[in-house]
Amino acid sequence: MAMTDKERVQLRAYSISLLSQYGFRFSENDPVLPALYIIHKEMQSNIETNQKIVSQIDQASSRISPKVFHFNCEGESWKFQLAIAVKWMIWTGLGMASVSLGIWYWSLRADINEARKIINAHDRISQLATRAKKDNLGNLVIDFTEAKGDSAKRFWEYRRVDKRTIRLFIGGE
Repeated sequence: MAMTDKERVQLRAYSISLLSQYGFRFSENDPVLPALYIIHKEMQSNIETNQKIVSQIDQASSRISPKVFHFNCEGESWKFQLAIAVKWMIWTGLGMASVSLGIWYWSLRADINEARKIINAHDRISQLATRAKKDNLGNLVIDFTEAKGDSAKRFWEYRRVDKRTIRLFIGGE
């Protein structure tokens, strides 16, 4: 592609005007001007390409949104680590408190169930307690009479299991 004389003159005039903006002085017949113009155009296209790449990188990094911490003053990183430790201590404390509360509630429910069992067995045990007497030394004792055979009369009789053991029927159906 060959340039006409008019295009060469316009190119040189444009190149001189560009260079004069930055303080460079060349004559119109200087053979360096076309090369400088080409360099200028290449630099412009490089700048545009770089700006497009920068905008693409900015868009990609905005989607990622990494957490970057910059510590500029002395002691900032130590305070940051201390804050992380305090945060973990608070969350651990809340977790331990909730677990403790759950255990306390469970034990309370278990104690209530035990109390219900005691209340339900109260009638049977109170009948046995009415049989208690004090002996001459002040001890509470319950006298049992040996039944003939295996008796099932509750609180009054017992069954001998072996030579040293008797079984007293105190409850149940």
